[in-house]
Amino acid sequence: MPSEAISVHFAEIALKGRNRSQFESALVNNIRSQLGRAKISRAESRIIVFPEDGMEAALKNLSKVFGIAWFSPSCVASRDMDELIALVVERAAQWKGTRLRVEASRSDKSFALTSPEINRRVGKALELAGHNIDLSAPEQKIYIEVLRDSSVISFGRSQGLGGLPVGVSGRVLSMLSGGIDSPVASWLMMKRGCSVDFLHLHAGKSAEEVRGSKMPKIIEVLKQYHPPGCRLFIAPYTEFYKRSLTVDPRMELVVFRRFLLRLASRIASDNGHLGLVTGDSIGQVASQTLDNLLAVNEAAALPVYRPLATYDKQEIVSLAKKAGTYDLSIEDYKDCCSLVAAKHPSTKVKPEKARAIEEEIDVGEIVDKTLAQTETLEF
Repeated sequence: MPSEAISVHFAEIALKGRNRSQFESALVNNIRSQLGRAKISRAESRIIVFPEDGMEAALKNLSKVFGIAWFSPSCVASRDMDELIALVVERAAQWKGTRLRVEASRSDKSFALTSPEINRRVGKALELAGHNIDLSAPEQKIYIEVLRDSSVISFGRSQGLGGLPVGVSGRVLSMLSGGIDSPVASWLMMKRGCSVDFLHLHAGKSAEEVRGSKMPKIIEVLKQYHPPGCRLFIAPYTEFYKRSLTVDPRMELVVFRRFLLRLASRIASDNGHLGLVTGDSIGQVASQTLDNLLAVNEAAALPVYRPLATYDKQEIVSLAKKAGTYDLSIEDYKDCCSLVAAKHPSTKVKPEKARAIEEEIDVGEIVDKTLAQTETLEF
């Protein structure tokens, strides 16, 4: 008897060498975390999922797993051609009047029929059953994969998120603001296999205000793509604000960004993070000119990753909508970046000038005091 399943394929993972099995195992574990109850097996460069809580829910959840190239509702059956043809004709009855195409492949080259021969035999049977076969402009494709011990018949394919499974690339710390860009930057780092924690600098009276704000909600959305647990470090803006009153307003935003990276570097060194992440897009605002990014970078003790560096705003908005963070990001929120934004900020702050200002306000002490007031929220 054929079994209802979902055929899951990966692309980039298949290019890995001796550690490919490690990447496949990570993907299987992430799928299991996402689906809950399901039987999962690995079969010749594909993953077969047998959902136990419904096909529709499983397909929806798989759409949020990084590392998957495409997936499809499928049937796992025997390799007997008569049984295989009967099954395809039975399932294809729902597409009467639809232009069909059969695409067969064999991972087991010892199978008696070649892929073109399978295509012709199944296609002929569908024609005899009254279906229209159209190889150039099909409306529905039927995929047949012949494995060593079984066959997998899939009906259409849904595109996955691609990338690498979350967790295979190490852990990073992302600077999370209340805007559109930083959640998308965090999401893209997940796509490259990174586990992500978050640092948020707040301007409220206490961390409790952050806990009741949209910030945890944004992380909950991102957590749908992130099977491992993650943390939000909540730090106050107060200490920097008190010392910044004497800072030239044209320089303040760059000095603030340097303070943020110094703070993040300290947190990261204590928690095993391998890099820092920001939502910077080159030239989007004054603090993101190449001159100012150079001045800001100097303050970081770890690599700073900027996955949105080459994206324009509309591309970032499109990604935010795809990830599901956009609606929350545009909700009103008092963000620190907006509080330090001057009307005419400098676009070319020299690193030595920023360092001189830091010495004047004793940025090291500001970081120490801010760290002492930082709280952690687990997700």
